[in-house]
Amino acid sequence: IKELPDDFYYPFFALISTDVINDKNKTVDAFRKLDMIHTDDTPEQVEFYHKSYKEMISLFAKPYISESFDFSKPDFFEQLYIYGEKISKMPEFKQARGVKHFIYVNRTNFGLYTILHELKATVKTDTFKPHVNL
Repeated sequence: IKELPDDFYYPFFALISTDVINDKNKTVDAFRKLDMIHTDDTPEQVEFYHKSYKEMISLFAKPYISESFDFSKPDFFEQLYIYGEKISKMPEFKQARGVKHFIYVNRTNFGLYTILHELKATVKTDTFKPHVNL
């Protein structure tokens, strides 16, 4: 069983379960805690990674932030593939950033999303709304 340490869990899930993602300073702080933005990054790099990671998390979090989510619709998966193609061509993403748990959670979510898509499932996602503070 994979265990997520608190120093990953709280900053990561604060991004998708609270309004942190809508506050740039809090988002950058969470990204720093997750090693996605480094203290030695230039202001231009901070801006680039903030924008890119915010777009990524906003996309991956769609099922979590809606009342229910219809996984049978192909447009969500098309957006995921388009975004994946886009960042695969960016030299800034050739070097790994972020803690290893970030990759694990994203791959796990993608696998779950794929299964739910194949089942053409609609999932009620608002039954538990955690509030995670940084």
